[in-house]
Amino acid sequence: MKRIKSQRPGNGKREDSLASELARPAMILEERDVIELLRAAVGRERSQAHFARQYGIDRVQVNRLLNGRKTNVPAAIAKALGLRKVFVAD
Repeated sequence: MKRIKSQRPGNGKREDSLASELARPAMILEERDVIELLRAAVGRERSQAHFARQYGIDRVQVNRLLNGRKTNVPAAIAKALGLRKVFVAD
């Protein structure tokens, strides 16, 4: 993980930013990566309907994601995959 250095005014000493100190190692996934994880999870559960019932998710949402008619992953599906949404600075 890239550490961000900041210049402290006055003494010229470099130190880690607060954000770096609080950061945890993480895997960054894009929406398409999460959809591939969903595809694999549905394959393990044998069907979209079974996966949706197992995690209390609307089957139609699962179908739309897997067939490309929807691209933003709902929080419920991310949670079923053991993921959570976060924001990352570019």
